[in-house]
Amino acid sequence: MLTSTVNLDTYDFLELLYLLGEQRRSGVLQVVRDDGQFCAWLRGGRVQAMQFGQARGAAALGRLLRDPRGQSTFLPGALPDTADHDASMDELAFEALDDVPPGELPFEGPGRLTSPERIAALRWTLRERQILQQIEAQRPVAALAREADAARLIMKLCRVGLLVAQRSRLARLTLTVTRQVRGVVVVDEMIWQRWGEGRRRPLERVAVRSEAGAVHTLPVRPGPSLGRQLLIPPELLLQTGFYAGDSVLVQPC
Repeated sequence: MLTSTVNLDTYDFLELLYLLGEQRRSGVLQVVRDDGQFCAWLRGGRVQAMQFGQARGAAALGRLLRDPRGQSTFLPGALPDTADHDASMDELAFEALDDVPPGELPFEGPGRLTSPERIAALRWTLRERQILQQIEAQRPVAALAREADAARLIMKLCRVGLLVAQRSRLARLTLTVTRQVRGVVVVDEMIWQRWGEGRRRPLERVAVRSEAGAVHTLPVRPGPSLGRQLLIPPELLLQTGFYAGDSVLVQPC
């Protein structure tokens, strides 16, 4: 049980709150400070009430996040006298973060939305949906953030873990002939898993580009412990005109 005291000078409070939500905990998360006490009551990981002095709900959380300090303790089982909400962490966090200075962008290039389910569960304005669509279209966040409303939404998404930098999906691999498979190339399963993150359908094909610029789209499957090799059967080697030992650039389709 999480009953030990945590210093917010060294621990991100939102991460702590989300951890309790993910674990579906019930109880009260308290932050004791010299200017008062913050309390967040949870039932099954959902927020029932928040209070900091006279501020309640998202306003209470926003006040704490603007000045995140104090000693935090979670007391299991404690519930509020009256529930003000039955809200998800995302709902209250997004509202609270409207009152927090956005800060600097954590990255500048394209981003990836990490949870379509959490995104779908939130209510968005038309403008916010347009920004989300541009993020999904891989427009660099630095370009989007030139507009203040987009910058704030991007920072909120990053703060709650819904937006992360899009890692490179281009790998330089060495072609190695194999007779263990037919009609398909084989890539290391670790690369396969990385390429598959955030996709809405299973990875089935990759684009393979030679040093001369020729590009072929080929069926793909994962294989264990291949490292930087791309295994290719003889018939595909002949079909593409590649040679064993060629260094090629490979990316998912």
